[in-house]
Amino acid sequence: MVKKLIGTIALALCVSAFLFSQEATTYQRHQISVNASKFVVLFNEQVNNLDLSYRYSFQKTKRLRLASSIDVSSEEGDSKDYEVRLGYDFDIKEIDRWNFYTGFDLTFGQGINTSSERVNSQYGSYIFLGVLFKMGNHFSLSTEPSLAILGKTRQDPNSFDPDANSSWTEVKLLNIGQIKVGFHF
Repeated sequence: MVKKLIGTIALALCVSAFLFSQEATTYQRHQISVNASKFVVLFNEQVNNLDLSYRYSFQKTKRLRLASSIDVSSEEGDSKDYEVRLGYDFDIKEIDRWNFYTGFDLTFGQGINTSSERVNSQYGSYIFLGVLFKMGNHFSLSTEPSLAILGKTRQDPNSFDPDANSSWTEVKLLNIGQIKVGFHF
């Protein structure tokens, strides 16, 4: 256990030295990001969820976005959740290694519980304000707190509850404190 901990710390120090020694001057068109909490879990053998996003810069300050989130549970209840987002963002201000941007995503997602045949769907939009820190030409850390306006529906064919099949609208804050690890190429 101690050897693994020392090895992990040594690896983290080497990677951070490599990342921070790069100069952030080159403009990259493509970016793939992974939610940092999910990125750490990728190295675990029991990975059952993934949160990826892709950004394409068609101009230096304007980008198209495509993101997906997939969560598959093989535990009792056996559920599958997915979400697909398509959007646009643009820079507000760039200062040294910091980039401040805003934009919106259109979203559609479903949560399916196979044992009860219950389906929860959501659709709507996220309006966000993002902050990106360039660690070098090819790596970044970012966060995008969002205001989500979502329409939701629930379909439960096996329920006797009259509210089991319903729809409603939610407005809520999302992704507060979520950090993304970005790879630029």
